[in-house]
Formats: sequence, structure tokens, C-alpha cells
Amino acid sequence: MVQQVSRFRRIVNVNVLPGEPLDGSGRVCIHLFVRDEKGTCVEPGAWHPVNDKLGNPIPRKIKTGPARGRLACDRKRKITPAIKNGVTTVTHRTEDPRAITCPKCMATEEYKAAMTKLGIPTEG
Repeated sequence: MVQQVSRFRRIVNVNVLPGEPLDGSGRVCIHLFVRDEKGTCVEPGAWHPVNDKLGNPIPRKIKTGPARGRLACDRKRKITPAIKNGVTTVTHRTEDPRAITCPKCMATEEYKAAMTKLGIPTEG
């Protein structure tokens, strides 16, 4: 079987989004995804703990599924990819606070609480 190659080229920009990060470092801006039932977006493949019959998390057991949430730095921002002039731009996000590079996310109470939970001190 011969696979046909599309005559259209798809470009995905995973570098630096315009204006991000705001510190001018040129790093990829990674946002903190915060689970929130009233959030503006749904993460389709988020990890969830598996609980026992009493509702306690079972160590080292996880499942995947959708999770509603938002970005820590902007409660109203959507995370769907944006396509402009044939270039797809994505919003990088994670629930792991150690990977965050967005200065605005790093200034939030959610970020500070997540780092404290991991035993990692934050400034301020």
C-alpha cells in the first residue's frame, strides 16, 4: 500500500508565542493548568488518581480521561490551537509546577501552593 502525501504543508509553531514569555528570555512559555469545574477548557487526556471503595487514592494507580480547568494566569483564556496564515500555534500547559516558565503563572497562589505541596520553596 502506498501512502499518499498531502500537497499541503502543516506548520506547527512550538517555539515562543508572540509576547510570551514576558521576561524576553526566548524560552517556550509553559502555563500551569489548574483543574476547575468552571474552567474555560477541557484537557482530553488528563491523568486522574484511581480511588478505592472508601475514596482514598490508590498509590501508583492512575487512569486517563477529560478534565475541565483553566490556566493559572488567565481564567478566561482558551487553550485550543490557533491557526493564522497556515501556522498552528499551541498553548503549552502542564499540571506539574516544576515545568512552568510563564511568569504570570508563577506569580499565582495556585503555583505557590503546588510548589509548597512538593516541598519546593518559592520566592515571595
